[in-house]
Amino acid sequence: MKVLLLGATGNLGSRLIPALLAHGHNVVIYVRSESKLKNLVDSVALSKCAIVSGDATDTRAIEKAILTHQCDALISSAGMAAPTSWQAPKMQAIVQAVATAAVEASKKLSFPAYPEHTLTYECLSQKPASNLEWSLLAPSLMTPADKEIRLLEAPKGNPLVARNDTMPDWHCTFLSAVPYLGMAVDIMVNMMRYNTTFEDCADFMAADLAKGESEHVGHRVGIIMSSGKKGQ
Repeated sequence: MKVLLLGATGNLGSRLIPALLAHGHNVVIYVRSESKLKNLVDSVALSKCAIVSGDATDTRAIEKAILTHQCDALISSAGMAAPTSWQAPKMQAIVQAVATAAVEASKKLSFPAYPEHTLTYECLSQKPASNLEWSLLAPSLMTPADKEIRLLEAPKGNPLVARNDTMPDWHCTFLSAVPYLGMAVDIMVNMMRYNTTFEDCADFMAADLAKGESEHVGHRVGIIMSSGKKGQ
């Protein structure tokens, strides 16, 4: 998993770097003082990380870091909580900036190929959940498997793998870290991998309704053909 880490010059944050690397994560360090970081953390460990300079209260900069590096997760150990109730809160500006950046980035990162899916999602999300149970199937290119439309004797089944609020099995290229260009290249590389058929999407939707209770309610649903069926 690619993790954006804030607060890497702190007591906890600096120790999160080797811990995350040891667990096999790719680490993107977002730090205000790169020189302080280099004085604290072993150069070998830092050589395995990407480093972004920025302030922990800068929402746009944090969002840009998430998008530029295609981060899957974010850990913030920045700031220090007020130890007593009579002291002013110290972390709320950081918490607000980080949370806002993560939400805004998720809207753009989850479904980068078809941005209108995000607009549709925002529209549906504003409807009261008590009045409308919805899900948004977000396929890529769909093509017909058969030109003739006829009655089925039984459900045909489908080879689709679904994931809520993100595209399953999205591949990042070596250019992912390059601002703007990296995301464009990733989209072009991945687009054809998500091609499906109208028939498979129709069966997926009908089967989901037949379950009665769907795990996809209230979510965007990314789909991809299972690897065992590709090329057949």
